[in-house]
Amino acid sequence: MSDRRLSKLQKWILENCFKVTVLLDRTALKELHKVGHALKCKDCFKTRECVRINHNNATLCGKDGFHCPYFEFYKEDILLSFFLLTPNNDITHFNRVQHFYDSPDYTKAHVTVHRSIKSLAEKGFIYPLKVFREDSLQIHLTDEGIKKAAELLRIDDYELPDKS
Repeated sequence: MSDRRLSKLQKWILENCFKVTVLLDRTALKELHKVGHALKCKDCFKTRECVRINHNNATLCGKDGFHCPYFEFYKEDILLSFFLLTPNNDITHFNRVQHFYDSPDYTKAHVTVHRSIKSLAEKGFIYPLKVFREDSLQIHLTDEGIKKAAELLRIDDYELPDKS
């Protein structure tokens, strides 16, 4: 039983990852560096529609498969929106990675997030993916994680898309 118990942070991660990657809604989160309003799918220069690919929960824009970073969930989303850390904008950023080294309680928040992500991965709800050279993780929900997040959000009628 305790192996399925979730902390407040773990529930928040599942719920917000579901909102971003499945429901395509980032409105509850603070804006990430270089993943701002210019990259919203409705403003995409190629197409105005998004397609969610179920096998890895990637979100692609339109038929051409243009990668859409606006609808991905990152470790920085947690540090910004759950822990309310302030990014250090003096550091040159690689891609969209944010740095929080000057924030009070950064170390404590970083360790807590790392442990929560590891625990969720061990429970089979998510799989983290290191996508940048710097210390950043992209968080993807597994099918079991999608079901659990829908349950937490009280979305009764959500069904997984066919994998065909």
